Amino acid sequence: MKIVCAAGVIIFLAAVLIAIYIMAKGMGHVPGIDFGPGQYYYTDIPGWQKYFLPDHYENHVPMAVLIGLFFAWGYLMYRLWVFVDKKWN
Repeated sequence: MKIVCAAGVIIFLAAVLIAIYIMAKGMGHVPGIDFGPGQYYYTDIPGWQKYFLPDHYENHVPMAVLIGLFFAWGYLMYRLWVFVDKKWN
């Protein structure tokens, strides 16, 4: 069992190191095309800039409210998970 655990740790660390190496070397990028994260999904939409550029959207909700809603949603989903787990186990 220790061999399996050690092999899992070695494979995990190797994957992380390989991923860091690939990111550091910029492998996989198409030369001359500078896409941002996720941007390539939208560039085939005519006039995509007016829909997806950040300066066209202003959020009037304070960040503290957004963060509070995020954690409230997480708590509610946790309580639902506990309820379902107790109901069916």
